[in-house]
Amino acid sequence: MRKRFAKAALASVLAVSMAATATNWVAPNAFVEVAHAEETVTMNIQFKDGDEVVAGGDYSVPAGVQNYSVLQQYVPDGYQMMVSGDFMAEEGGKLVINVQKMATMNIQFKDGDEVIAGGDYTIPAGVQNYSVLEQYVPAGYEMTDSGDFYASDGEKLEVSIEKIITDVTMNIQFKDGDEVVAGGDYTVPAGVQNYSVLEQYVPAGYKMTVSGDFTAVAGGRLEVSIEKIITDVTMNIQFKAGDEVIAGGDYFVPAGVQNYSILQQYVPDGYQMTVSGDFMAEEGGKLVITIEKIVTSTTLHFVFVDEEGNNLGGGDYVVDQDGDGIFNWSEVQLPEGYKLIVSGDAFVKDYASGTNEVVVEKIAKASIINVTFVDAAGNVLGGGDFFVDADGDGIFNLSEIEAPAGYKTTLTGDQFVSDYVDGKTVIVEKINKGTIINVVYKDAQGRNLGGGDYIVDLDGDGIANYSELPLPEGYQLTETGDFFVNEGTSYTVTLKRAGAAIIHVQFVSDGGKVLGGGDYFVDADGDGIANYSELTLPEGYELIETGDFFVDTDQDYVITVSKIIEGTIINVVYVDKEGNVLGGGDYFVDADDDGIANYSELTLPEGYELIVTGDFFVNPNHSYTIELQKIQKGTMINVVFEDEEGNHLGGGDYIVDEDGDGIANYSELDLPVGYELIVTGDFFVEEGESYTIVLKMRETVLTVTFEDTEGNVVDTVTLKAGQPGSPEETYAFVLGEHFNLPEGYQLAEGVDQVTTIEIPYGSVGGHTMIVEKMAEEPGETPEEPTDPEKPGETPDDPDVTVDPSEPTDTPETSEPAETDDTPKTGDTMMMPYYAAFGAGISLLAMLLLVRRRLVK
Repeated sequence: MRKRFAKAALASVLAVSMAATATNWVAPNAFVEVAHAEETVTMNIQFKDGDEVVAGGDYSVPAGVQNYSVLQQYVPDGYQMMVSGDFMAEEGGKLVINVQKMATMNIQFKDGDEVIAGGDYTIPAGVQNYSVLEQYVPAGYEMTDSGDFYASDGEKLEVSIEKIITDVTMNIQFKDGDEVVAGGDYTVPAGVQNYSVLEQYVPAGYKMTVSGDFTAVAGGRLEVSIEKIITDVTMNIQFKAGDEVIAGGDYFVPAGVQNYSILQQYVPDGYQMTVSGDFMAEEGGKLVITIEKIVTSTTLHFVFVDEEGNNLGGGDYVVDQDGDGIFNWSEVQLPEGYKLIVSGDAFVKDYASGTNEVVVEKIAKASIINVTFVDAAGNVLGGGDFFVDADGDGIFNLSEIEAPAGYKTTLTGDQFVSDYVDGKTVIVEKINKGTIINVVYKDAQGRNLGGGDYIVDLDGDGIANYSELPLPEGYQLTETGDFFVNEGTSYTVTLKRAGAAIIHVQFVSDGGKVLGGGDYFVDADGDGIANYSELTLPEGYELIETGDFFVDTDQDYVITVSKIIEGTIINVVYVDKEGNVLGGGDYFVDADDDGIANYSELTLPEGYELIVTGDFFVNPNHSYTIELQKIQKGTMINVVFEDEEGNHLGGGDYIVDEDGDGIANYSELDLPVGYELIVTGDFFVEEGESYTIVLKMRETVLTVTFEDTEGNVVDTVTLKAGQPGSPEETYAFVLGEHFNLPEGYQLAEGVDQVTTIEIPYGSVGGHTMIVEKMAEEPGETPEEPTDPEKPGETPDDPDVTVDPSEPTDTPETSEPAETDDTPKTGDTMMMPYYAAFGAGISLLAMLLLVRRRLVK
């Protein structure tokens, strides 16, 4: 009996000591609720992909209401659960979980040839729509692919994307030179853009002359250079060198008054035009262009010497007229009475530099005669020695002697050399008998039209005719017939245009807005006076000034016109932010006709309002697309969000109750991140009223289950983040910081495990960690206590022994010891050990006391 009592006492000491030391430590700063040795139940669970059972069996799960995330550990590899929320876990229960097969694919997101993002992504396997990839598209981009693709493990996929373009409004002027043709506020894509994006806004009949890029920013200004699009016409054109037609046919040329230079592209190779100025290009017209061959000859310098080296003269000589690099010696003029020793062709390059000495020899058979040239009055005009009769037959032709410039011999034909041996006088006469006069051409207003020196009166009778004068192009004589002339006298001749004049006109409104203009044919009779009625006015306008005016083709005319009907008619198309057409039509704006209208002048579709206000430039030939937004009809209320403890979470003004029936729904409110409604459904609202709405935090909960390597649950810990967050972000529970392993356990070796567990804010999740017992350190075997007062004494009853393996009658506790959630410090953690030590000493004293009484 004594031994049994002692055994019980020792067991009590051991129990108290173990109870005092077996505490589960938790990090002091974690928001945790600890549930030790949570009850588990066994459920029969099937994982089904459609009608196919992928896996199943009996699984251990925590009892009670659980989130589906606790089953994540049992989901077959390569699959994911398609259900969320909670389920009731009870012993023997059955559960079917819908799963979907997943595939890991290597996906590249490409904008053109540039890879924007890519990597290995997990997506549902099989035939999928491209929309399943939306979550992986890089920020600021959108997919351009649509339809379906086949997702298979390990496959590759390229997905086309493009940058999401944000539009901005810019003030743009389209200018032809200094003239503003159109302008206003235009919507263009933001950022660096090519000028081609403005093509849609270029005024009709014009084209841009700028290219490259510009930066589009909201509220920015831009001037764009444009020019009128020229319409081509077909004309029949002949290119003539003298009377010979070198080329010709039907050619495309820009319509209207054009400069001859635009025909340069059609001039035959090797020729150049001899005309300049302007011509009128019109459909079906005919035109003759005078051309001449382009001289490509080469100038060479020669010095001629005889066989004794005597210098016979020389100079520069033009050779190789066809430009082929080869000339013939016959192209070189030799000293009179000499001939070349060499003949035939030679290369230009051999004589191109410096002075070239050429040896010549005297023509043995030629004769030298002396001639004096006189006119009919006996005036000596020149003369000299001439080599004639090269063949030595004693006869020469008068064409072999060169008469003075401007004269010719009165005799022609052959002559005997012997008649000229002692010299002879040869009578010559003037080749041209006309009179040289100076003429100045002027128009009726006295403007100089040109002129120059002209040869008239070819018969020399002192009377010329006006028809002998070459007139400036486009003009004709106002006076005809004969007139007296004197050599060297200057004459003024009045001309008038042969047909209409071309003047440049610019039309402006009363408000100074440029309305257009161009070149106009006026003054058809050429008298220098035109009438305003000859001008074609801008549509919808009339002249302020009428009657005649003097024509000056060198002047630019600015003519002010007034609008027949006040205002400008523009076409407007209304669209919403998504580009849906809301209506539109033609509207009268800009009543003062200054080229600027205000958006307030437009009649908007009912229920919509302007996004952009203010002034804009107007062009009657342009259609304007104007973006509108719907007028909000809801009720504006003020909302204050609070949590259940009354802490302020934010709020503001909200437009709710769009149908205006006085009833709003809580779902119309934008809640603070990480919070959710406690009360849902409808509530009554009044304009301007303030409402306090109580929210609850969407708690982030993680249940960590500790299992040994045999699958036995050792312990569970339920952790809470205790702070709100966006579902798009995660909260990390860290081993050693937010929770610890069960006492006496360590992470199982050989198992890859994570010690930082991340789950989205506001979600409930589970995680299992595999642990194993730590190895126990060997301790000393306690000796049986003896009575120090009576050494060597043995028990009275030698048959009674204490069997250390026999169970003791230790009392059981019906309830587990309460745990203190207060974080433990170094001091508080030692208190259980002190208490256990004290209790052990007390029980040992009791044991010794009992033993003494039994001995007595």
